[in-house]
Amino acid sequence: MLLTQACPREELRIVDIHTDYRHKRHLENLSLLKGEKVTCLYNRSGDVVIKVKDGRIAINREFACDIAVEPLDEKSFVWDSRKTGFGKKAKIVEFRRPTEEAKALFRKEDEEIRLVEKEAKRKLKEIRKARKQQKREEHK
Repeated sequence: MLLTQACPREELRIVDIHTDYRHKRHLENLSLLKGEKVTCLYNRSGDVVIKVKDGRIAINREFACDIAVEPLDEKSFVWDSRKTGFGKKAKIVEFRRPTEEAKALFRKEDEEIRLVEKEAKRKLKEIRKARKQQKREEHK
């Protein structure tokens, strides 16, 4: 499967990179090596943002079509198809989508992240309030 077919949050392993030497060296400098584990963070119309180690890399459709990957967790995402267009111009498009269990897990993770962010904002607000109070007391 190509990197352009990956779903957001899907963990993948790079199987092969089909491009010329110059571009392959550039991708190697970005830590995109054969066998490397990556996570797809965003995929819209073939343009992909992936997480490699601790960094994020944006790859355009042209490069993403040259990178062959395999999913690490085959059970979380399934192939689906949809008919687009009408009449003679109608065609069937195949794509991958998360299963219901994976969607529930993603919702749970999102809720946990929101709670952590909310707590961090609350603590930051308290710190700012304490600093403001301290400055007022110093000026008196």
